[in-house]
Amino acid sequence: MSDRDSTSGGRRRPTYGLPGPVPGRDDAAPQGQPGAQGPGVPGYDGQGYGAQGYGTQGYDGQKQYGAPSPVSAPVGPTGQAPPQPAQDPYGASPHGHPAGASPYAASAPAPGGPTQPRKRRGIIPLVVGLVLLLVIAPAVTIGGLVWSFGSIVSDQVSGPTVLQGSSGEVPMAANEMIIVYIPSEDAAGSSCTAETPDQGSITIVPTSGTVTFGDGSTYEQAIGVAAVADTTVTVSCEGTDAPAYLGPYSVFGIAGPLLIGPAIGIFTGLVGLVLVIVGIVKLVRSRRG
Repeated sequence: MSDRDSTSGGRRRPTYGLPGPVPGRDDAAPQGQPGAQGPGVPGYDGQGYGAQGYGTQGYDGQKQYGAPSPVSAPVGPTGQAPPQPAQDPYGASPHGHPAGASPYAASAPAPGGPTQPRKRRGIIPLVVGLVLLLVIAPAVTIGGLVWSFGSIVSDQVSGPTVLQGSSGEVPMAANEMIIVYIPSEDAAGSSCTAETPDQGSITIVPTSGTVTFGDGSTYEQAIGVAAVADTTVTVSCEGTDAPAYLGPYSVFGIAGPLLIGPAIGIFTGLVGLVLVIVGIVKLVRSRRG
């Protein structure tokens, strides 16, 4: 039985998977017809689906996903498709990365790799607090004391003013004060008083202490006298013939630095202590975080 189709005008039906017609035979198709063996013209029975189709290089052969289709593969002069280079089964990345690899994988930090160092907080308040607590506060306190007794210290170097006899008069202005001394060898059983014509214009303050002056003489403090108004104070001592005094000094010049210096020093120390505590807390939290 012939494979030609009588209803199609003698056109030969395609035979998938069967050998093509042999040239020279009666049933060979002429040139230009389907199934002919002309160069570069694939036919259904020559180089078509039967020889190079799905049976030879199709899904059962070397054809892989991503490779060119067998129908669109170019055909050489001999009728055979040129060999194709090996293709990646899943296709290469258009960005030059290996197949299946993410182009952003290189930019991601590796687990356990180096990290940015944490910023240490609390160092500045800690340093400032230590400076205030250990440097500024003691300096202000000591400076106030030195300023307060600066004039007294200078007089102690030169020595007190010695009264002739057991009494003497000292002119004083308002808000001034003097300190009365007795020689140490006469201190036992000796006492001193201060009087003024305007009663109530002076204030007497008892005091005690031993002072050695620059000339080597030693005295004991007896009383302190502060004037409220301008007046003349009469100092009288019993049991000695050589009482002495230092002054007069400004009350505010002594009391002001004596009070302000330690007060500022205490306040500065408290501020420094608070800053030290805040700095330590912030530093510990930044290390834990």
